[in-house]
Amino acid sequence: MPEPRSQQERYETAAAERRIHGLALGYQPMRMKPVHFATSFLLALTGKYSKLELLNKAAVPRISPKPRARVVDEYVAEALLPKLRDLGKLSADIDPASFRALRAHLNAAFNNDGAALIPAFAPHSPFSSDYSAPSVRYIANQSKNHGHSGAFVMRVLQASAEGQSVIEACRALVALPPPPLETLGRPLLDDHQLDWVDDYDQRFGVLDATRAADIASLMAPQTRALGRLLENLLQDRSVYALRYMIIGLCSWLFVYMMRRQDGSPLLLLDALDGANGRIRTQSRASYARQLDRFSRSYDLWRDAEGADVSDAQWAAFAQSSEARQTLEDHFRDLGVRVGFIQPRAPSAKRKHAEIQADTLRVLALSLLGKDEVMTVVDFARRLREVWCLSSGAAPEDVNLLHAQGFAPLDSDEDLEPNGAAFRDLLIRLGLAVEPSDGLTLCALRAEELI
Repeated sequence: MPEPRSQQERYETAAAERRIHGLALGYQPMRMKPVHFATSFLLALTGKYSKLELLNKAAVPRISPKPRARVVDEYVAEALLPKLRDLGKLSADIDPASFRALRAHLNAAFNNDGAALIPAFAPHSPFSSDYSAPSVRYIANQSKNHGHSGAFVMRVLQASAEGQSVIEACRALVALPPPPLETLGRPLLDDHQLDWVDDYDQRFGVLDATRAADIASLMAPQTRALGRLLENLLQDRSVYALRYMIIGLCSWLFVYMMRRQDGSPLLLLDALDGANGRIRTQSRASYARQLDRFSRSYDLWRDAEGADVSDAQWAAFAQSSEARQTLEDHFRDLGVRVGFIQPRAPSAKRKHAEIQADTLRVLALSLLGKDEVMTVVDFARRLREVWCLSSGAAPEDVNLLHAQGFAPLDSDEDLEPNGAAFRDLLIRLGLAVEPSDGLTLCALRAEELI
C-alpha cells in the first residue's frame, strides 16, 4: 500500500483498518502478550486504573539522565532516591547501593512479562506499560498493545448467562486478598484509582446484541470451561489465581480465533519433544493450517458478511502486506505466549503444537471438578473437544486426524507413544496417577483422591 501523503490520510487509513478489525474479528490484532490482554480485560472488568508513576520510575532504572531534558530525569537513581525519601516511601537509612538493588528486584517482579521496560513519564515520551500484576492496583491505562481484546471478550461474556457468571467469578477472584508479591510494590502504588473510560464503541463500532450472542453460542463450551476454572481457583485461592485466570481467558481467545472459520479446529500436540519425526511434522502442519485459516479468515468474512465495508476501505486493507503480517504475528504470538505453540523464539519459523506445563495445569482446572476423577482417555477427549488439542491418547484420535488430512500417522507407532508421553506429563504434574498397569486416572489432586 502506498505511504499516505498526509496526517489526515494516515488517520483515515488507521480508522478504516480498525473498522475492518472490529467487524471481522471484534478487536484489533497486535503483537500481544497475555499481560497486554490482562490490562484490557481488567480495565473492562473493574472500570478503574492507576497512573503508577512512582512504580514506573522505580521499576525502570536508568544509569544516566535523558540528554537535553528540560526537567529532572527521575528515572536516574540519584534523582529518584531523595524524592522517595521526601515522600515517605523509603526509609532514610536506605543507601544508594541498596536502592539500586531494590530497583532491580522491582523490575524483575513487575516487569516479569517484559512489557514495562520503557519509561512512561516525563522527560521521556509516554509509551506502553503493562505490569506483571499481582492485583488490580497494578493496572495502568497506558497500554498500546492489547487492541481492546479484553473489552471484546467482556462484551461476548455479557451476552450469555454462563458468561455473566464467569464475569462475576472474575470479580470475586480479583477481590480476594492479594498474594505476598503485592506487598513489595505497595509503597509505590497510587492512593486513589481513576475511572476508566471505555472507548471501544468509538474505535470499532458497537458490537450488536445478535453478533455478540452468536459468538457467545460459538464459544459456549470454552465459556463453561472458564466457569469451572474460576470455581476451582476461588476454592483453592492459589497465589497464582490471577495469572491462571488470564491464561484461561487467553486460551478462550486463541480458540476463538481458530473457531471463527473452522468449527472443529485441531492442533496435534507433540508430546515426544520431536523424537518422532512424523508426529513433529504433522504437529507443525496442524499449526500451519490454523495460522493460514486465520490469515485468510478476513477474506472469507468479506465475501460472506463484509457488506458494511466500502470497496475503497477493503482495498486499502487487502493490499497492505503489513496488515496481513499483523494477523499472522498476532496468532503466532498469542499461541506461543499462552503456551499452546513452540518454540518461543521469534526466529524459529517452523512451529508446532506443544502444551506448556502451566497451561496444561490451567486447562485441567477448567476440565475437572474439585473431586472429579476420570480416565486419561476421557480427559484427552475433553481437552480435544473444548480446547482443540489432540494428544493421541484417545483411541478415536487416529481417525479424526486422518479425516482432517494429517497422515501418515500410525496408531501403534506414532499416536500411542505420543499419548503415553502426554500421560506421563500429566503424572509428572500431579494431575494423574497410574494405580495399575494400563489404568491412568486424572484428578486435580490425583495423589490425594486416588
